[in-house]
Amino acid sequence: MTNRYDRMTMSKQGEQPAPDALLREKLIGFQREIAELKQSNKEQEEAAEQREQELLLGLFEVLDAFDNLEKNIRGKENLLDKIGQRFVKGTRAIQRKLLRLLRSRHVEPLEFPENKARIKQCKIIATQNDPALENEEIISVEKKGYMDTERKRVLRKAEVVTVCNDAPPMISVYSSEDSNNS
Repeated sequence: MTNRYDRMTMSKQGEQPAPDALLREKLIGFQREIAELKQSNKEQEEAAEQREQELLLGLFEVLDAFDNLEKNIRGKENLLDKIGQRFVKGTRAIQRKLLRLLRSRHVEPLEFPENKARIKQCKIIATQNDPALENEEIISVEKKGYMDTERKRVLRKAEVVTVCNDAPPMISVYSSEDSNNS
């Protein structure tokens, strides 16, 4: 004797599953497909975020080149002829446009209003003794850091030279301060 459930799951022919069993199989198939699509979507989002990070790091290097150019030109502008002055003006305009583009994407240069190095925002590349200043005070920013203000995430730490009066100076080969002390 067949029970009520058996009768519900069998068709009139007796061998084909009833519509509710087919629906259950379809539902399981759709659930698997949804899980696979979610996983694929997650992988694509991670890949896009990685590409974005690489692009931003490349743009930061371009901004570093503008900053280095600015350091080299500073104090020498009055020695340039008109063409040289236009070149400097044009490069500054390009730098401003690039910074505006980054700001439109919620990327801002890191700022240090208290002029103190914070481990989450800075990479200390060198230290110097200076009794007139407090420990961890920033003497110079060798490379600017950048932050995604929307996600509250540091994209690149600033490379800084700081005061450390409690230990001998730590000198980095990357610091512009090294060339001034030689």
